[in-house]
Amino acid sequence: MKKFLNGIYAAIFWGWNLIFLSVVYLGILPFIGIFLILATFEGLLPVDFLISLTTLIAVPVVCTILGTRKFINQPVELLRLFYGVEAPLVLLCGLRLFIFRELTPASIQILLSVGICIAAFALEMLYGYANRKRSLAWLQMLAHSLMLFFGVYAGSILLFYALPVAAWLIKEIFKFEWAIFLWQTFINDPAITIFFGIPLYFLFWGMSCSLFVAMPSLLAYLYTRSGIKILNNFAAQYGQKKAISGILGVAIATITLFVSFQQQPQVQAFSLLQNPPQTDNVRQALLAKSEIIRTGLVNAYLSNYRYLSSVKDNNHIEHMYGKIFGLSSDVSQGIQHIYNQLMSPFLYNGAESDIEKAEKLYSQFFDTPIQKEEQNAINHALQSTSNLDEAKAGLLNINQKKVWLRQQEVTVKEHGDWADVQLYEVYENKTRDVQEVFYSFSLPESAVITGIWLGDTADLSKRFEYVLSPRGAAQKVYNRQVQRERPIDPALLEQVGSRHYRLRAFPIPVKRTPVETRFQANSPTEMHLWLTYKVMRQEQGWALPQLGEKRNIFWTNGLINPTKRIRNGEVKNGIFAEKLDSWLEAYLPASQTPQAQIKQVNFSLSTDEYKITAQPLNQQDYQLPKNQRFAIVLDTSRSMNAHIQELEKTFNWLKKEGFANNNLVDNDADLYITSIPGTEPKRIDDINQFQPEKMTFYGTAQLKEMLQQFDKLRGETVYDGVLLVTDEGSYELSNNQKNLPKINSPLWLVHLGSLPKAYDDTIIKTIENSGGGVSTDISEVFKRQATKSALGKSAVSVVDGYAWLMEKRTQNLNQNLTIPSPTDSHSFAPLAARQLILGLSREKNLDQLAELDAIHALAKRFKVVTPYSSMIVLVNDEQRRQLKEAEADKDRFDRTVESGKENLTKPSNPLKTTTIPEPSGGIALVITGMIFFIFTKRRRTHVN
Repeated sequence: MKKFLNGIYAAIFWGWNLIFLSVVYLGILPFIGIFLILATFEGLLPVDFLISLTTLIAVPVVCTILGTRKFINQPVELLRLFYGVEAPLVLLCGLRLFIFRELTPASIQILLSVGICIAAFALEMLYGYANRKRSLAWLQMLAHSLMLFFGVYAGSILLFYALPVAAWLIKEIFKFEWAIFLWQTFINDPAITIFFGIPLYFLFWGMSCSLFVAMPSLLAYLYTRSGIKILNNFAAQYGQKKAISGILGVAIATITLFVSFQQQPQVQAFSLLQNPPQTDNVRQALLAKSEIIRTGLVNAYLSNYRYLSSVKDNNHIEHMYGKIFGLSSDVSQGIQHIYNQLMSPFLYNGAESDIEKAEKLYSQFFDTPIQKEEQNAINHALQSTSNLDEAKAGLLNINQKKVWLRQQEVTVKEHGDWADVQLYEVYENKTRDVQEVFYSFSLPESAVITGIWLGDTADLSKRFEYVLSPRGAAQKVYNRQVQRERPIDPALLEQVGSRHYRLRAFPIPVKRTPVETRFQANSPTEMHLWLTYKVMRQEQGWALPQLGEKRNIFWTNGLINPTKRIRNGEVKNGIFAEKLDSWLEAYLPASQTPQAQIKQVNFSLSTDEYKITAQPLNQQDYQLPKNQRFAIVLDTSRSMNAHIQELEKTFNWLKKEGFANNNLVDNDADLYITSIPGTEPKRIDDINQFQPEKMTFYGTAQLKEMLQQFDKLRGETVYDGVLLVTDEGSYELSNNQKNLPKINSPLWLVHLGSLPKAYDDTIIKTIENSGGGVSTDISEVFKRQATKSALGKSAVSVVDGYAWLMEKRTQNLNQNLTIPSPTDSHSFAPLAARQLILGLSREKNLDQLAELDAIHALAKRFKVVTPYSSMIVLVNDEQRRQLKEAEADKDRFDRTVESGKENLTKPSNPLKTTTIPEPSGGIALVITGMIFFIFTKRRRTHVN
């Protein structure tokens, strides 16, 4: 009998080692392992995936060697090695690679404890009790004390699966379907059935029972026995009191950590933000707990990536026991509840709706999108699970280094006090996925973009030219191309504010291997982009685009493989040595500085003729308003707290210039303090009462909401100008609603700190229709408005050192103005057309589609980008057909907010089921899961 049992022990060990070696080296390593190794070195996956893979590959080999050299004649030790070391390690590594996601403190405690127990058991097998060294004996005693707890813990969890598997096996045996199958096989081919079929069939059943049925009880038995053995040896050598104190210490520490880690942070965060705060004291108390709230909301938002399932959705045990054992719903639910308690470190204490709730509360409390602020945490979570990445650049791609700017060239062609500027860039994709390049940038308000082109090479004759299209139609067609499976090069250039532009180019060709380069010599390996604009000369020189935000693109500096920077034909990499993050300089110096000239351009538009005049201004030409009343609307969102000093400086300037003395002889200003939902906005007629340093900036409010609050509070008060004092804000939180009150006075947005990345179209329209603008300095706003008012109704704008005037030809024109030569006038015309469009947009009713079409026709005629007309690069007839259809739609000018939000693909829930697969399908499920893993380990998201 003993020999028979020893034979079974040896068969289990060597049989399963053969299976493990085959699966690892014939399946996992060639199909998954190579990908994991490369992805880890590329930074796509956390290092712990590589550690798990390495362990999974090494364990069967090491155990086979140990079994051969040390335990070859000890079948019982082979059994202990298999059930106590090899099987748990293979299971643990497999779960980490295919099931577990981003680890939480609770799951780390469990996995680390299991790892310690496995290591302690292995060392005890190899070296026995460490009686020669006191410190090692103590460590061994503590580890084996832990083993007592986690041996029972792990065995209990596995037992939930072993019992139904055993019941299913017994049930299948007594169905005798296997006997019928073998009999039919025997009739067809007796020899194969006798010598191969029957032995293999019973071997399969025996091996399945040895692992899936026997492992839970054997694991608990082996770990408990080993723990008791070491504790007895320790007590015999050092005394029972020390042994008991060690056990109690481990027990207290383990239970304390286990219980503390079960307090998931989102519970407290949701509780704190349950009701809108009504007082400053409550708001300040919540702000003091920002880190607690942040941790909780991020945990809820990433719950699908940190937990296997929610407690509510985890129902597979209930279904399994109900189906296999025929238990009642109450009994099955009771068993499921016990299982949930044991698995609580891996289960989320909440609901699926918590994800949307956390996202909303985060933006409301922190005044920024969660994907933008918590980019690192979200990307780490995505890397820790099987989730692919869509090519379109969203918030999670901000500052990601995926596309290298290999070359950048700026060429300036000067025309006295204005110039043509060309920006040429070459992009190289450093990843194996197609990528989108995204730039948000600003130019001087009077500048105008005149062209964009794409190409696979530097050959100008082969590049693809832009088409001017209504903003909504262009956006729609571009987004369709980005989302399709096989995209073809489009580019989209939009004006999203008075000075703001958004450039997107796609797809940057994937990085090719040497083999692909050799056999696909004609395939593109880089993208070339040209952008041209016209700009007026400033005191510092020629203004270059200033970066607001970049996605996926990066550049290099220094001595090793730097981005090649060329300025007017001269390589100048050294200018970027100090500021490594700079995309472009602020200005290029002008080669000469002739005196600025007054310029005129005449335009003939159907029945009307207009003249645009650009009149240079000196410092003495600017003035401040007098005898006027203004409304100051203050943004009280949380992000304004970073600009307290700038806010104090702004209000000190207002007081100094007489806006706070309630006397219209100078000027007067009323203050409107906006609020978040749940609290009331305030109006303060005496701004001397306002103390910025005592304000509590809390929550979030968008520009439309602030203007709506102002409109309700102002009553019948008439103002000469409305100034909304805010910061950069979060354009991504804007919506597409158009319900904005009419602002009859010039609306100015004063941004403390820096300009935003973009505005939604309703805000752009309101600013332009009212005759206002944007600035980062409140004194500049008053000077521009007062100077423009002094110039009369013909003044379109006062900006960048020039006054732009628009007059109809029927008026008595000033004959003393210098008109440029025909050639010069023609090339200067796009700059003038920019101002003509601005002037006409204030005269026309842009709620009428016909008026928008007329404005767009003017932009097409002079080939300029405007807030209503975008440039899109098309490369084939299909894209042109799509654009033609989009341009015929009534919503061709309706552009949606590009929030950049990525709708993260929800990982599968392995613990939720509606139907129970038969256990016999387990192997097929594992194989299917492995194949799925190969193709889904990279992030795939959908971007709005």
